[in-house]
Amino acid sequence: MLGIIAEEKVSGAPFSLPLDRLGCPGSLGEEHGVVGGQLAVYHQGTLRTWEFGEEEYGGGRPVHRDSVFPYGSVSKALTAASVLQLVSDGDLDLNLPVRTWLDERGPADGHPGLGATLRQLLSHTAGLPSDYNDGDATSLRRWLTGFLATGPADAPAHWPAPGSFSYSNVGYGIAGRVVEAATGLTWWQAVRDYLLAPLGTGIGLLPGAPQDGEPVRAVSGHTAHTTPGGDRVVHSVRCSAEAGFTPAGGLAGSAADLVRFAQLHLDDPGDLDRDAVADSDALREMARPVAGAEPFGLADGWGLGLGHFGPAENRWLGHDGTLDGTTCHLRIQPKQGTVVALTTNSASGQGLWEAVLRELRSAGIPVGVYSVVPPSPGSTAGFADCAGTYRNGDLAVTVSLDDRNILLELPNGARDSAASHSDLVFSSRPGDAGVFLGRFLKDAATGDVHVLQYSGRTLLRQPVAAQPH
Repeated sequence: MLGIIAEEKVSGAPFSLPLDRLGCPGSLGEEHGVVGGQLAVYHQGTLRTWEFGEEEYGGGRPVHRDSVFPYGSVSKALTAASVLQLVSDGDLDLNLPVRTWLDERGPADGHPGLGATLRQLLSHTAGLPSDYNDGDATSLRRWLTGFLATGPADAPAHWPAPGSFSYSNVGYGIAGRVVEAATGLTWWQAVRDYLLAPLGTGIGLLPGAPQDGEPVRAVSGHTAHTTPGGDRVVHSVRCSAEAGFTPAGGLAGSAADLVRFAQLHLDDPGDLDRDAVADSDALREMARPVAGAEPFGLADGWGLGLGHFGPAENRWLGHDGTLDGTTCHLRIQPKQGTVVALTTNSASGQGLWEAVLRELRSAGIPVGVYSVVPPSPGSTAGFADCAGTYRNGDLAVTVSLDDRNILLELPNGARDSAASHSDLVFSSRPGDAGVFLGRFLKDAATGDVHVLQYSGRTLLRQPVAAQPH
């Protein structure tokens, strides 16, 4: 295993972090079952990187500084930056409906996806479903045409209301298509040529939907399970991204590459020529909180492409991502000039991230974290009126109760058991994903439970007659 292997003085003075446990036998990575990963910390003008483990379990190829890891949803931050480049050039306007630039049309041109503004899309407040999957689409245009064919007539029954936060990969697919319409390039060409090339990073596109150029060779993702005999079995997974998902989660690179991108958002970007990439005022929109964007269970607030973590006096920006047995985490403190990025090739990387945050706090870098603490565990009796099926587009969750737990039946037959709390809040720890907070909301007029908020998504309760059998 490798310990600290790189320190690059960009400006300012060197700094010291006691994170040697990341690269020693019995290290934090091994403790959390992580096959391999990278940590990059930019602080006081100096970049330090740690690499540990293997690119693929049992493959013998060690992780190095330039190893390519899927970013998952952290890709959204780069798509948002691409949009804001075009806003700073006057090619796009955050407050106009996207039909201003798109020639695709839904039924009667009344589809909610066309009426949303870019500000709503980038802040997850457009009232769009979480996902629309079309594995046959070979371009963002064809993906969007298929999505718009799902007419708006039945959307109010299972789509979140515009103006409130509900995490949506669909919104970023539409934003990527707007980038294409404004530039005459594919989304990937625009991101590559206008954003990534000036930054000088090795970030690339995952295999999947046809795009110009060769996809990057990313590390394998990994999941694990323990046999009845107590043996740990690790499974390798190859990551890919379909056409409509690429702006939301299709990029890959190193932790150091993410730090380079994040320098755009620092008050002092160091050696980075920010003006060569985008106007500073436009980029600040990514950090500015959006009214109505209250991502319960996910972050303390949201801007355009970046979440807000921690109390106001220590507010960090950032994003998290998971994809096919990989995890990625990015945090940015603009005023202090600090960036932390962690990439892993294991579904258990969330546990490692939490351990790294504790180590960083001990080292004098108190990275902001989502601070909501659920109330003390309570009886499920107060949740009796919450049973039912809740939907967000094609995403459906069925809720039932036993004497001690709230039972969530998730897509693909997965089940999650959650501990109940007061105020209709519950918490769960599904697999290696860390702690999820969820809650039920009542209709102000009727007092009936009508909304489930879980994993950043808003799901609407379905009438009994409309529930699937």
